[in-house]
Amino acid sequence: MVLEIKCKFLLDEPLQPALKEDGAEFKQIDILQFYTKISSNEEIKFKKVADLYTKTKTIKKGLIKEEKQEPISKKEFEAALDCGVYPRISKSRFSFKLNNQPCSIDIYKDELCGLFIFEIEFMTRDDANEFMLPEFLQNRVLKEITEDENYTDRNLALFGKPDFKFNYKNSLKLIEKLGEFKLFFASSISTYDAIRMVLFQICRSMLKNNLSYLKSKDKNSLEKLCFNMEKTLFFLETFTNVIDEKVVSKFINEFEILHSKISNLIELNYALECAGAAGFELEKAFITKRQILEDEIRLCLSSEDFDELIKEWEIVLSDENDFYVSSNYRILIKSSVAYNLRKLSLKVIKSLRSQNSKNAFSECKKLNVFLGYFEDLFMIKCESKLLKQTDKIIKIYKFISECKVFLDIKFDLKSSQNLDTFNKNINSQIKKSNKKIAKKSKNIIKNLHKLSRNLKVYYQKEI
Repeated sequence: MVLEIKCKFLLDEPLQPALKEDGAEFKQIDILQFYTKISSNEEIKFKKVADLYTKTKTIKKGLIKEEKQEPISKKEFEAALDCGVYPRISKSRFSFKLNNQPCSIDIYKDELCGLFIFEIEFMTRDDANEFMLPEFLQNRVLKEITEDENYTDRNLALFGKPDFKFNYKNSLKLIEKLGEFKLFFASSISTYDAIRMVLFQICRSMLKNNLSYLKSKDKNSLEKLCFNMEKTLFFLETFTNVIDEKVVSKFINEFEILHSKISNLIELNYALECAGAAGFELEKAFITKRQILEDEIRLCLSSEDFDELIKEWEIVLSDENDFYVSSNYRILIKSSVAYNLRKLSLKVIKSLRSQNSKNAFSECKKLNVFLGYFEDLFMIKCESKLLKQTDKIIKIYKFISECKVFLDIKFDLKSSQNLDTFNKNINSQIKKSNKKIAKKSKNIIKNLHKLSRNLKVYYQKEI
C-alpha cells in the first residue's frame, strides 16, 4: 500500500522553460493510461510508462489516496485495453524538485491537449495545508484543483476537459448556415444546451420539409416532416426536467396532434399507391377521407398559427440566458445521454423479446435516432454495430407495418376478385419477415447488453 498526499493546480501554460532558467532539472516520462472500472470511491487503472506496465487499484478520499499497484505484462495491458473507458489518457510528465519537495507538471495530449497540471507531494497533511505557492507560480496558476473531482484523471477520461468553452449562439448560427450535418458534442457541455441544439437542427429541417411539401405536395417531404416531428417528441419526452415542464408540455401537445394527423395521411397515401399498383380500386369513402385529411393538414401547415408555433419554439431553443431551464439542465450531456440510452436499451431488449412488432418498431427507431446523434460521445465499439443493425431491422419492421396497412384497406369488391390470393401472399411475406427479425434480434440484444454495461460508469444516480 502507498499513501500519497498531494496538492494540484491548474496552469495556464507549461512552466518548464522558466523553471529550467532557475536551474531545475527535469525527468520526462511519457504515460499512457486507461480505466476499466470507475466509481465514486474506487478506480482500476492500467498504465504504461516506457516498457513498464502496471495495474493500480485506488481508493480515494479528499487529499488522501490509498493505492495498491501490481506489475503486469504487455499482453495483459493490451487485453484490458478493449475494456477501457474512452478516451485513453496520454500525457508527458516532467518531474523535478521545488524546495526539496517532489513536483511534476503533466502536459496532456490528444483530446486533452492544452491541459497543464502542476502537482506537489507532501509527507504529512499538515505540510499540505500549510503550503504556499511561490510568487512565480502564483502568476501562472489559474486555480487549485486538489479536491476538484472534474480534474481527476478518471473524470478527464470520462468527460474530457472541464473548462471547455462552448458558444451556444455561434453553434446555432452554424446550424442555420449549414443545415443538416453531423453534430459533435463536447462531453462537458450541459444537457440543456446540447438537447436544444439537436432540437434546433431538427426544427430547421422541419421548416425545409414543410416548405417543400406545401409547394409540390411532395410525399417524401411529408414523410421527412413527420419523422422530424417524431424525433422532436422523442427527445422532449426522453430528456425530462431539462427544459421548463410547462413549456415542454405545450409543444408536446401541439406536435403530437399534428404528427398523428400526418402519420395517418402517410398511411392513406401508401394504401392508395399499393391499391393502384395491385390493380384494385378503393371505396369512394376512403378517397374522400384521404382528400379531406390532406386539405386539413395543408391548411394547418400554411396557417399563421403554425408559423407562430414554430417561432415560439425557436425562441425557446435560442435562449442564451437559461430562461427556460428546469432542474436537470446543468447535468453534463454525457451523463444524461448515458443514463437515458441505458434505459432505452433495456426497453428495446424487452420489446424485441415480447415480439410485439409495433412496440419494437417504435423502440428500435428511437434507439437508432439516439445512436445517430450521440454515438461519438462514448466511442464504444458495439454502438456502430447497433446503428447498422437497427437500420436493417427498422426496414423490416417498416415493411411489416406497410403490409398491415394494406391488409386493413377496404376495397371495392367488384374490382378486387383476386384480393384473397393477394392477402395470402402478404401474410406469407409478414411471416418470413418476422423470422428475419427473430434472427437479427439476437445480435441486437447481445450488443445492447454490452452497451448497457459500458454506460453505467458515466452516471452515479438516476437522472
